[in-house]
Amino acid sequence: MRASRFTSIDLALLAVAGVISGVIFTAAWTIYNVSEVLAGPVGARIISYGLWFMGAPLAASLLKKPLSAFLGEFLGALVETLIAPAGGITNVIYGFAQGLASELGYLTFRYRRWDIISGALAGALAGLPAVGLDAQLFGVVGTPLEMSLWVIAACVSGAIYGAVVSAAALSLRK
Repeated sequence: MRASRFTSIDLALLAVAGVISGVIFTAAWTIYNVSEVLAGPVGARIISYGLWFMGAPLAASLLKKPLSAFLGEFLGALVETLIAPAGGITNVIYGFAQGLASELGYLTFRYRRWDIISGALAGALAGLPAVGLDAQLFGVVGTPLEMSLWVIAACVSGAIYGAVVSAAALSLRK
């Protein structure tokens, strides 16, 4: 495991990852809305959910340090909140919860694995609080089968985007 202390270069990378993530999170609103019209609510979630979970694997793959996943997701949510009013302050709540869940993906490997697998796991885990918060804050509930579909859609989307972002970030480090 690399040292847990963040250097000034780490903080600069974290800031860049947060801004990039925030811009992507903001764009995800448009992608979600268009996808919902074309593919329905489940299709829209499969297409777009993972876009909101990319901050964690991006920051973690770049920094390879404990808490980088949480901070990347949370900072991305803060930037998203500043850029666009869509979602409002709830973006920060989501970013906090999704960041913590994503951090568990790296903790699972005791912060020794910073690859596509851990990025996919981090992305998938972020789907759990996202669906739970959707249900609590916005009444997106439905039947147990519908909730299962939301969870599966969020986790699969998060895993795919998390793996892709991790691969891209890891290639930048080479």
